[in-house]
Amino acid sequence: MDSHQKINYESIIGRDPKPAHFSPDEIVRFQEERFLVTGAGGSIGSRIVKLLSTIPNIEYLATDRDESSLHSLSLSLTSSALFDSDHFELLDIRDKSGVDESFLRYRPTTVIHAAALKHLSVLQKQPREAILTNVFGTANVLEAAKICGATNFINISTDKAAEPTSVLGMTKHLVELYTSEFRADGLAGYTNCRFGNVFNSRGSVIETFAKQMTSGAPITLTDSAVTRFFMHVDEAAFLTLKSFLGNLGDVHIFDMGDLVLMFDIVKKMQQILSTSSQVIITGLREGEKLHEQLIEVGVQEIESDLANIRVLRFKDDYRDGFVKVLDYVRKRNLTDLSLFLDQMI
Repeated sequence: MDSHQKINYESIIGRDPKPAHFSPDEIVRFQEERFLVTGAGGSIGSRIVKLLSTIPNIEYLATDRDESSLHSLSLSLTSSALFDSDHFELLDIRDKSGVDESFLRYRPTTVIHAAALKHLSVLQKQPREAILTNVFGTANVLEAAKICGATNFINISTDKAAEPTSVLGMTKHLVELYTSEFRADGLAGYTNCRFGNVFNSRGSVIETFAKQMTSGAPITLTDSAVTRFFMHVDEAAFLTLKSFLGNLGDVHIFDMGDLVLMFDIVKKMQQILSTSSQVIITGLREGEKLHEQLIEVGVQEIESDLANIRVLRFKDDYRDGFVKVLDYVRKRNLTDLSLFLDQMI
């Protein structure tokens, strides 16, 4: 095994991924649904689709706006050319009419929404793009799910949505709240999942560190004290599907263990890759937190018998404080929503 193969979750984070297991009854439950996954070409979306594809007699449609990512997913599952299978379809969540048409044609009963823009610093500079994709795109998918009669909707979110300080975090927080409105209005199968950093996902900090070290470039770290939550991509996929099965509240959070010091990760990776690359402390980026958190003031934790999963509910008075802003979302009011972000972030 070469040094690159040793850069894995166990060696860097220091714990094994939590086991993922579905009971026979849960398998039957999956087989009763028609799944539609957005963002299926991404790191998390593709792993969810691959997990679904292991279940016999399952119905699913994997969608993404990126044809190359969808092609790679198709090849990994079917070893055939893209679109030979009815399981794959190009779909841009920012195209409301296209989303409506696709949903009404396929008629999913369960929607897993993994499509999003996720790079904090990019979205901090381009909040309009964050609104159009993360907010209005999610609203398109949510509303289409309701119209076509989908009884379950799982929105994939981020720990940056808890007490958000960035454009990324605030846009994800708004759609968590928007999803919770559908739940409060009687669609009890609509919920959110908050993820920490998914280890070595596409564009992740682990991938960045590895490229910097192997190319001999300096390693850029925002702060020597910065910490983050990490989870294995298999844990992320498992949490999503377990949240669909349990669906006890507005937000589901996987037990990711303690916050991990990023400087420790750098040192472990340097040791494995046998490099002494210089570490440059750049300072926290605009909107970035020193330490992430999972639970904010506006939620309360509720009892759950789901192993390794915490369940949260938005307090009514907290949700009421966002009535005007969520109306901007409902009406696709880009101007006022942009002003709101300027004031909050």
